[in-house]
Amino acid sequence: MPLTVFATLEQFAKAGRLALQNICMGFALACLVLTFPGKAMAATIAQSLFEKLQQQVFQVRVIDLGSGDRYSLGSGFQISEDGLLATNYHVISAYVMEPDKYSLEILDASGAKQQVALHAIDVIHDLAILKAAGLGNAYLQLAHSIAGKGSKIYSLGNPLDLGMTIIEGNYNGLVKRSRYQKILFSGSLNSGMSGGPAVSESGEVVGVNVSKGGEQISFLVPVVHLRALLGKASPDTVARDFQAQVRQDLLADQQAFTKTLLAKPFEQKNLGELVIPVNLHQALRCWGHSDGKQEDKYDAVHQHCRSDDNIFIASDLIVGSFQYDAEWVSTDSLNPVQFYKFLQSRYTPGTLNGSQLEKHVTEYQCHTDFIELKGATWKATSCYRAYKKFAGLLDALLLMALVENDGKAAVIKVAASGFSKSSSQAIFASLMESLDWKP
Repeated sequence: MPLTVFATLEQFAKAGRLALQNICMGFALACLVLTFPGKAMAATIAQSLFEKLQQQVFQVRVIDLGSGDRYSLGSGFQISEDGLLATNYHVISAYVMEPDKYSLEILDASGAKQQVALHAIDVIHDLAILKAAGLGNAYLQLAHSIAGKGSKIYSLGNPLDLGMTIIEGNYNGLVKRSRYQKILFSGSLNSGMSGGPAVSESGEVVGVNVSKGGEQISFLVPVVHLRALLGKASPDTVARDFQAQVRQDLLADQQAFTKTLLAKPFEQKNLGELVIPVNLHQALRCWGHSDGKQEDKYDAVHQHCRSDDNIFIASDLIVGSFQYDAEWVSTDSLNPVQFYKFLQSRYTPGTLNGSQLEKHVTEYQCHTDFIELKGATWKATSCYRAYKKFAGLLDALLLMALVENDGKAAVIKVAASGFSKSSSQAIFASLMESLDWKP
Protein backbone atom coordinates (compact mmCIF):
# COMPACT_ATOMS: atom_id res chain seq x y z
CA MET A 1 0.00 0.00 0.00
CA PRO A 2 1.43 3.38 -0.96
CA LEU A 3 2.39 5.79 1.84
CA THR A 4 0.08 8.80 2.01
CA VAL A 5 1.66 12.19 2.66
CA PHE A 6 -0.54 14.79 4.45
CA ALA A 7 -0.01 18.46 3.81
CA THR A 8 -1.26 19.63 7.20
CA LEU A 9 -1.81 18.31 10.71
CA GLU A 10 -5.54 18.96 10.26
CA GLN A 11 -5.64 16.57 7.27
CA PHE A 12 -3.77 13.99 9.31
CA ALA A 13 -6.18 14.27 12.23
CA LYS A 14 -9.22 14.10 9.95
CA ALA A 15 -7.91 10.94 8.28
CA GLY A 16 -7.29 9.40 11.70
CA ARG A 17 -10.84 10.13 12.80
CA LEU A 18 -12.29 8.59 9.65
CA ALA A 19 -10.20 5.48 10.12
CA LEU A 20 -11.34 5.16 13.75
CA GLN A 21 -14.99 5.55 12.70
CA ASN A 22 -14.62 2.71 10.17
CA ILE A 23 -13.17 0.47 12.85
CA CYS A 24 -15.92 1.44 15.28
CA MET A 25 -18.65 0.31 12.91
CA GLY A 26 -17.68 -3.25 13.67
CA PHE A 27 -16.39 -2.90 17.19
CA ALA A 28 -18.68 -0.46 19.02
CA LEU A 29 -17.81 -1.54 22.55
CA ALA A 30 -14.09 -1.40 21.87
CA CYS A 31 -14.49 2.15 20.59
CA LEU A 32 -16.22 3.24 23.78
CA VAL A 33 -13.25 2.05 25.76
CA LEU A 34 -10.81 3.66 23.32
CA THR A 35 -12.70 6.94 23.28
CA PHE A 36 -13.19 7.20 27.08
CA PRO A 37 -10.29 5.28 28.64
CA GLY A 38 -9.99 7.64 31.63
CA LYS A 39 -13.60 7.23 32.72
CA ALA A 40 -13.56 3.47 32.23
CA MET A 41 -10.31 3.16 34.17
CA ALA A 42 -11.57 5.38 37.03
CA ALA A 43 -14.77 3.34 37.33
CA THR A 44 -12.74 0.14 37.46
CA ILE A 45 -10.42 1.51 40.17
CA ALA A 46 -13.31 2.80 42.30
CA GLN A 47 -15.15 -0.51 42.02
CA SER A 48 -12.03 -2.49 42.88
CA LEU A 49 -11.26 -0.29 45.91
CA PHE A 50 -14.83 -0.54 47.19
CA GLU A 51 -14.84 -4.33 46.95
CA LYS A 52 -11.43 -4.53 48.59
CA LEU A 53 -11.98 -2.08 51.46
CA GLN A 54 -15.66 -2.09 52.38
CA GLN A 55 -15.24 -4.81 55.01
CA GLN A 56 -12.82 -2.58 56.94
CA VAL A 57 -15.08 0.52 56.84
CA PHE A 58 -17.80 0.87 59.49
CA GLN A 59 -20.65 3.08 60.52
CA VAL A 60 -19.87 4.66 63.91
CA ARG A 61 -22.86 5.30 66.16
CA VAL A 62 -23.35 7.29 69.35
CA ILE A 63 -26.18 5.64 71.30
CA ASP A 64 -28.38 7.50 73.78
CA LEU A 65 -28.57 5.22 76.81
CA GLY A 66 -31.93 6.56 77.99
CA SER A 67 -33.83 5.78 74.80
CA GLY A 68 -31.54 3.16 73.32
CA ASP A 69 -31.71 5.00 70.00
CA ARG A 70 -29.00 6.45 67.79
CA TYR A 71 -28.03 9.99 68.73
CA SER A 72 -25.50 10.65 65.95
CA LEU A 73 -23.77 8.78 63.12
CA GLY A 74 -20.46 8.87 61.33
CA SER A 75 -17.96 6.55 59.69
CA GLY A 76 -14.73 4.87 60.74
CA PHE A 77 -12.18 2.35 59.48
CA GLN A 78 -9.90 -0.34 60.89
CA ILE A 79 -6.23 0.66 61.21
CA SER A 80 -4.67 -2.30 63.05
CA GLU A 81 -5.00 -6.06 63.23
CA ASP A 82 -5.90 -5.86 66.93
CA GLY A 83 -9.12 -3.92 66.36
CA LEU A 84 -8.23 -0.22 66.43
CA LEU A 85 -10.46 2.01 64.32
CA ALA A 86 -10.08 5.65 63.27
CA THR A 87 -12.85 8.24 63.10
CA ASN A 88 -13.35 11.97 63.71
CA TYR A 89 -13.46 13.42 67.20
CA HIS A 90 -16.63 15.32 66.33
CA VAL A 91 -18.39 12.04 65.50
CA ILE A 92 -18.01 10.80 69.09
CA SER A 93 -17.84 14.17 70.89
CA ALA A 94 -21.18 13.70 72.66
CA TYR A 95 -19.72 10.66 74.43
CA VAL A 96 -16.62 12.63 75.49
CA MET A 97 -18.70 15.44 76.96
CA GLU A 98 -21.30 13.18 78.63
CA PRO A 99 -19.92 9.63 78.97
CA ASP A 100 -22.67 8.62 81.43
CA LYS A 101 -25.38 9.49 78.91
CA TYR A 102 -24.04 7.81 75.76
CA SER A 103 -22.26 4.71 74.50
CA LEU A 104 -20.42 3.91 71.26
CA GLU A 105 -21.02 1.12 68.75
CA ILE A 106 -20.08 0.22 65.18
CA LEU A 107 -22.06 -1.38 62.37
CA ASP A 108 -20.15 -3.47 59.83
CA ALA A 109 -20.90 -4.15 56.15
CA SER A 110 -23.02 -7.19 57.03
CA GLY A 111 -25.20 -5.22 59.45
CA ALA A 112 -23.68 -6.71 62.61
CA LYS A 113 -23.31 -4.34 65.60
CA GLN A 114 -20.89 -4.29 68.48
CA GLN A 115 -19.96 -1.91 71.25
CA VAL A 116 -16.58 -0.19 71.11
CA ALA A 117 -14.42 1.72 73.56
CA LEU A 118 -12.85 5.12 73.06
CA HIS A 119 -9.09 4.65 72.95
CA ALA A 120 -7.50 8.03 72.11
CA ILE A 121 -8.46 11.51 70.88
CA ASP A 122 -6.87 14.51 69.14
CA VAL A 123 -9.41 17.33 69.41
CA ILE A 124 -7.17 19.80 67.56
CA HIS A 125 -7.08 17.72 64.37
CA ASP A 126 -10.56 16.23 64.89
CA LEU A 127 -9.43 12.61 65.26
CA ALA A 128 -10.34 9.70 67.53
CA ILE A 129 -9.30 6.08 67.81
CA LEU A 130 -11.75 3.39 68.92
CA LYS A 131 -11.07 -0.14 70.14
CA ALA A 132 -13.20 -3.12 69.09
CA ALA A 133 -12.94 -6.80 69.95
CA GLY A 134 -13.33 -9.70 67.55
CA LEU A 135 -12.61 -7.93 64.28
CA GLY A 136 -10.69 -9.62 61.49
CA ASN A 137 -6.98 -9.12 60.96
CA ALA A 138 -7.38 -7.11 57.74
CA TYR A 139 -6.94 -3.36 58.08
CA LEU A 140 -6.23 -0.30 55.96
CA GLN A 141 -2.61 0.70 55.48
CA LEU A 142 -1.63 4.29 56.28
CA ALA A 143 0.28 6.01 53.47
CA HIS A 144 3.69 7.59 54.07
CA SER A 145 3.31 10.05 51.20
CA ILE A 146 0.80 11.35 48.70
CA ALA A 147 1.08 12.05 44.99
CA GLY A 148 1.05 15.60 43.64
CA LYS A 149 -1.86 17.94 43.02
CA GLY A 150 -4.48 16.50 40.73
CA SER A 151 -3.92 12.89 41.77
CA LYS A 152 -7.04 10.80 42.33
CA ILE A 153 -8.41 10.20 45.83
CA TYR A 154 -11.30 7.94 46.73
CA SER A 155 -13.37 8.64 49.84
CA LEU A 156 -15.47 5.98 51.57
CA GLY A 157 -18.22 6.47 54.13
CA ASN A 158 -21.90 6.19 54.96
CA PRO A 159 -23.61 9.41 53.76
CA LEU A 160 -26.97 10.27 55.33
CA ASP A 161 -27.29 6.69 56.65
CA LEU A 162 -27.95 5.48 53.09
CA GLY A 163 -25.30 2.77 53.00
CA MET A 164 -21.61 2.57 52.28
CA THR A 165 -20.45 4.56 49.23
CA ILE A 166 -17.25 5.57 47.47
CA ILE A 167 -16.63 9.03 46.01
CA GLU A 168 -13.93 9.93 43.51
CA GLY A 169 -12.13 13.28 43.72
CA ASN A 170 -8.75 14.95 43.43
CA TYR A 171 -6.00 15.97 45.81
CA ASN A 172 -5.49 19.73 45.63
CA GLY A 173 -2.80 20.28 48.23
CA LEU A 174 -3.14 21.73 51.71
CA VAL A 175 -5.49 24.58 52.58
CA LYS A 176 -3.73 27.93 52.81
CA ARG A 177 -4.23 30.33 55.74
CA SER A 178 -5.00 27.63 58.26
CA ARG A 179 -3.58 26.93 61.69
CA TYR A 180 -4.26 23.24 61.14
CA GLN A 181 -3.29 21.19 58.12
CA LYS A 182 -6.27 20.19 55.99
CA ILE A 183 -6.28 18.58 52.56
CA LEU A 184 -8.42 20.31 49.94
CA PHE A 185 -10.41 17.52 48.28
CA SER A 186 -12.45 18.15 45.11
CA GLY A 187 -15.13 15.65 46.00
CA SER A 188 -18.52 15.97 47.65
CA LEU A 189 -18.50 14.63 51.20
CA ASN A 190 -21.87 14.44 52.92
CA SER A 191 -23.14 14.13 56.46
CA GLY A 192 -22.38 10.66 57.80
CA MET A 193 -19.12 10.29 55.87
CA SER A 194 -17.13 12.06 58.60
CA GLY A 195 -14.42 9.77 59.92
CA GLY A 196 -14.26 7.59 56.82
CA PRO A 197 -11.01 6.95 54.93
CA ALA A 198 -9.77 8.78 51.85
CA VAL A 199 -7.43 6.48 49.94
CA SER A 200 -5.06 6.60 47.00
CA GLU A 201 -5.47 4.43 43.91
CA SER A 202 -3.35 1.81 45.66
CA GLY A 203 -5.78 1.72 48.61
CA GLU A 204 -3.53 3.39 51.19
CA VAL A 205 -5.13 5.94 53.52
CA VAL A 206 -3.97 9.49 52.73
CA GLY A 207 -6.54 11.34 54.82
CA VAL A 208 -9.64 11.16 56.99
CA ASN A 209 -12.95 12.68 55.86
CA VAL A 210 -13.79 15.67 58.06
CA SER A 211 -16.06 18.31 56.48
CA LYS A 212 -17.64 19.84 53.40
CA GLY A 213 -16.95 23.42 52.37
CA GLY A 214 -19.21 23.76 49.32
CA GLU A 215 -20.06 22.17 46.00
CA GLN A 216 -17.24 19.74 45.19
CA ILE A 217 -15.11 21.30 47.95
CA SER A 218 -14.36 19.12 50.96
CA PHE A 219 -11.63 18.75 53.55
CA LEU A 220 -9.59 15.83 54.85
CA VAL A 221 -7.31 15.46 57.86
CA PRO A 222 -3.86 14.45 56.52
CA VAL A 223 -2.93 10.92 57.54
CA VAL A 224 0.25 12.17 59.22
CA HIS A 225 -1.88 13.36 62.17
CA LEU A 226 -3.61 9.98 62.46
CA ARG A 227 -0.24 8.27 62.43
CA ALA A 228 0.94 10.60 65.22
CA LEU A 229 -2.14 9.88 67.34
CA LEU A 230 -1.74 6.15 66.80
CA GLY A 231 1.87 6.42 67.94
CA LYS A 232 0.86 8.25 71.15
CA ALA A 233 -2.11 6.02 71.99
CA SER A 234 -1.65 3.91 75.11
CA PRO A 235 -1.75 0.13 74.53
CA ASP A 236 -4.01 -0.46 77.54
CA THR A 237 -7.77 0.03 77.62
CA VAL A 238 -8.09 1.63 81.05
CA ALA A 239 -10.86 4.25 81.21
CA ARG A 240 -9.44 7.76 80.73
CA ASP A 241 -10.56 11.28 81.52
CA PHE A 242 -10.94 12.47 77.95
CA GLN A 243 -12.22 15.89 78.99
CA ALA A 244 -8.87 16.40 80.72
CA GLN A 245 -7.18 15.45 77.44
CA VAL A 246 -9.31 18.00 75.56
CA ARG A 247 -8.29 20.70 78.05
CA GLN A 248 -4.61 19.76 77.77
CA ASP A 249 -4.72 19.83 73.95
CA LEU A 250 -6.50 23.19 73.85
CA LEU A 251 -4.07 24.80 76.28
CA ALA A 252 -1.08 23.54 74.28
CA ASP A 253 -2.59 24.69 70.97
CA GLN A 254 -3.39 28.25 72.06
CA GLN A 255 0.04 28.53 73.67
CA ALA A 256 1.70 27.52 70.39
CA PHE A 257 -0.45 30.01 68.43
CA THR A 258 0.39 32.82 70.85
CA LYS A 259 4.10 32.03 70.70
CA THR A 260 4.07 32.20 66.89
CA LEU A 261 1.97 35.36 66.88
CA LEU A 262 4.35 37.19 69.22
CA ALA A 263 7.60 35.78 67.85
CA LYS A 264 8.50 39.02 66.05
CA PRO A 265 7.27 42.63 65.94
CA PHE A 266 4.11 43.19 63.96
CA GLU A 267 4.20 44.82 60.55
CA GLN A 268 2.38 48.15 60.45
CA LYS A 269 0.27 50.17 58.04
CA ASN A 270 -1.64 53.47 58.03
CA LEU A 271 -5.40 53.49 58.46
CA GLY A 272 -6.39 57.14 58.23
CA GLU A 273 -4.21 58.90 60.77
CA LEU A 274 -3.83 55.69 62.77
CA VAL A 275 -0.89 53.27 62.53
CA ILE A 276 -2.11 49.73 63.11
CA PRO A 277 -0.51 46.26 63.18
CA VAL A 278 -1.08 44.05 60.13
CA ASN A 279 -0.23 40.49 58.99
CA LEU A 280 -0.37 39.23 62.55
CA HIS A 281 -0.34 35.55 61.58
CA GLN A 282 -0.26 33.58 58.33
CA ALA A 283 -3.53 31.84 59.28
CA LEU A 284 -5.50 35.10 59.43
CA ARG A 285 -7.51 36.25 56.42
CA CYS A 286 -7.60 40.07 56.19
CA TRP A 287 -9.56 42.52 54.07
CA GLY A 288 -10.53 46.19 54.16
CA HIS A 289 -13.33 48.53 53.09
CA SER A 290 -14.56 52.09 53.51
CA ASP A 291 -18.01 53.56 54.06
CA GLY A 292 -19.76 56.84 54.68
CA LYS A 293 -22.30 58.42 52.37
CA GLN A 294 -23.06 62.13 52.29
CA GLU A 295 -26.24 61.62 54.28
CA ASP A 296 -24.30 59.66 56.93
CA LYS A 297 -22.16 62.74 57.68
CA TYR A 298 -19.03 60.71 58.42
CA ASP A 299 -16.29 58.74 56.64
CA ALA A 300 -14.82 55.47 57.90
CA VAL A 301 -12.11 53.06 56.78
CA HIS A 302 -11.85 49.54 58.15
CA GLN A 303 -9.56 46.55 58.36
CA HIS A 304 -10.85 43.12 59.41
CA CYS A 305 -8.84 39.96 60.12
CA ARG A 306 -10.28 36.54 60.93
CA SER A 307 -9.07 33.01 61.40
CA ASP A 308 -11.18 30.51 59.49
CA ASP A 309 -10.22 27.77 61.95
CA ASN A 310 -12.52 26.45 64.64
CA ILE A 311 -12.06 23.57 67.04
CA PHE A 312 -15.15 21.44 67.54
CA ILE A 313 -15.64 20.48 71.19
CA ALA A 314 -19.36 19.72 71.13
CA SER A 315 -22.30 20.51 68.88
CA ASP A 316 -22.94 23.63 70.97
CA LEU A 317 -19.33 24.50 71.86
CA ILE A 318 -16.86 25.71 69.22
CA VAL A 319 -13.54 27.36 70.17
CA GLY A 320 -10.27 28.47 68.57
CA SER A 321 -11.38 31.58 66.66
CA PHE A 322 -9.36 34.80 66.60
CA GLN A 323 -10.45 38.14 65.11
CA TYR A 324 -9.12 41.65 64.94
CA ASP A 325 -10.85 44.79 63.64
CA ALA A 326 -9.63 48.37 63.26
CA GLU A 327 -11.71 51.39 62.23
CA TRP A 328 -10.78 55.03 61.61
CA VAL A 329 -13.69 57.49 61.58
CA SER A 330 -13.77 61.20 60.74
CA THR A 331 -16.48 63.84 60.32
CA ASP A 332 -16.84 67.47 59.30
CA SER A 333 -20.62 67.56 59.78
CA LEU A 334 -21.41 66.07 63.20
CA ASN A 335 -21.05 68.26 66.26
CA PRO A 336 -19.11 66.84 69.25
CA VAL A 337 -22.23 65.51 71.01
CA GLN A 338 -23.53 63.84 67.84
CA PHE A 339 -20.11 62.38 67.07
CA TYR A 340 -19.74 61.00 70.58
CA LYS A 341 -23.18 59.36 70.41
CA PHE A 342 -22.27 57.87 67.05
CA LEU A 343 -19.06 56.41 68.50
CA GLN A 344 -20.95 54.98 71.45
CA SER A 345 -22.92 52.85 68.97
CA ARG A 346 -19.58 51.56 67.60
CA TYR A 347 -18.17 50.83 71.05
CA THR A 348 -19.48 47.27 71.27
CA PRO A 349 -17.29 44.17 71.65
CA GLY A 350 -16.76 41.67 68.88
CA THR A 351 -18.79 38.47 68.83
CA LEU A 352 -17.38 34.96 68.94
CA ASN A 353 -18.67 31.75 67.41
CA GLY A 354 -18.40 29.89 70.71
CA SER A 355 -21.22 28.80 72.95
CA GLN A 356 -23.52 31.23 74.73
CA LEU A 357 -24.98 28.44 76.86
CA GLU A 358 -24.76 28.73 80.62
CA LYS A 359 -23.80 25.06 80.93
CA HIS A 360 -20.51 25.76 79.09
CA VAL A 361 -19.42 29.31 79.97
CA THR A 362 -19.70 31.86 82.75
CA GLU A 363 -20.92 35.45 82.29
CA TYR A 364 -18.42 37.97 80.94
CA GLN A 365 -16.56 39.97 83.56
CA CYS A 366 -15.44 43.34 82.15
CA HIS A 367 -13.13 46.13 83.26
CA THR A 368 -12.82 49.59 81.68
CA ASP A 369 -9.95 52.02 82.10
CA PHE A 370 -8.23 54.93 80.34
CA ILE A 371 -4.67 54.29 79.18
CA GLU A 372 -1.93 56.41 77.62
CA LEU A 373 -0.34 55.07 74.43
CA LYS A 374 2.38 57.19 72.79
CA GLY A 375 0.79 60.44 73.91
CA ALA A 376 -2.80 59.51 73.07
CA THR A 377 -5.51 58.62 75.57
CA TRP A 378 -7.53 55.49 74.81
CA LYS A 379 -10.60 54.09 76.49
CA ALA A 380 -10.01 50.34 76.89
CA THR A 381 -12.40 47.58 78.01
CA SER A 382 -11.32 43.98 78.50
CA CYS A 383 -13.80 41.14 79.11
CA TYR A 384 -13.30 37.50 80.04
CA ARG A 385 -15.58 34.52 80.50
CA ALA A 386 -14.43 31.07 81.60
CA TYR A 387 -15.20 27.57 80.36
CA LYS A 388 -16.79 25.57 83.14
CA LYS A 389 -15.42 22.15 82.13
CA PHE A 390 -11.98 23.31 80.98
CA ALA A 391 -10.22 25.21 83.75
CA GLY A 392 -7.79 27.88 82.58
CA LEU A 393 -9.47 28.47 79.21
CA LEU A 394 -11.48 31.60 78.48
CA ASP A 395 -13.03 33.75 75.81
CA ALA A 396 -11.30 37.14 75.81
CA LEU A 397 -12.43 40.46 74.32
CA LEU A 398 -10.61 43.78 73.99
CA LEU A 399 -12.38 46.98 72.96
CA MET A 400 -10.53 50.30 72.54
CA ALA A 401 -11.52 53.78 71.40
CA LEU A 402 -9.50 56.93 70.70
CA VAL A 403 -11.59 60.10 70.50
CA GLU A 404 -10.18 63.49 69.55
CA ASN A 405 -12.01 66.82 69.71
CA ASP A 406 -11.55 67.60 66.01
CA GLY A 407 -13.97 64.97 64.73
CA LYS A 408 -11.57 62.06 64.45
CA ALA A 409 -11.70 58.71 66.23
CA ALA A 410 -10.48 55.12 66.13
CA VAL A 411 -12.06 51.87 67.36
CA ILE A 412 -10.11 48.62 67.87
CA LYS A 413 -11.71 45.24 68.59
CA VAL A 414 -9.95 41.94 69.36
CA ALA A 415 -11.61 38.63 70.26
CA ALA A 416 -10.03 35.26 71.07
CA SER A 417 -11.91 32.05 71.85
CA GLY A 418 -10.45 29.27 73.98
CA PHE A 419 -7.29 31.04 75.18
CA SER A 420 -5.65 31.28 78.58
CA LYS A 421 -5.81 34.63 80.35
CA SER A 422 -2.03 35.04 80.21
CA SER A 423 -1.93 34.38 76.45
CA SER A 424 -4.79 36.76 75.68
CA GLN A 425 -3.28 39.50 77.85
CA ALA A 426 0.09 39.10 76.12
CA ILE A 427 -1.60 39.43 72.71
CA PHE A 428 -3.63 42.46 73.83
CA ALA A 429 -0.54 44.19 75.23
CA SER A 430 1.47 43.60 72.05
CA LEU A 431 -1.34 44.94 69.86
CA MET A 432 -1.67 48.04 72.04
CA GLU A 433 2.05 48.74 71.79
CA SER A 434 1.78 48.61 67.98
CA LEU A 435 -0.90 51.33 67.79
CA ASP A 436 0.08 54.90 67.08
CA TRP A 437 -1.87 58.06 66.26
CA LYS A 438 -0.09 60.41 63.90
CA PRO A 439 -2.23 63.50 63.24
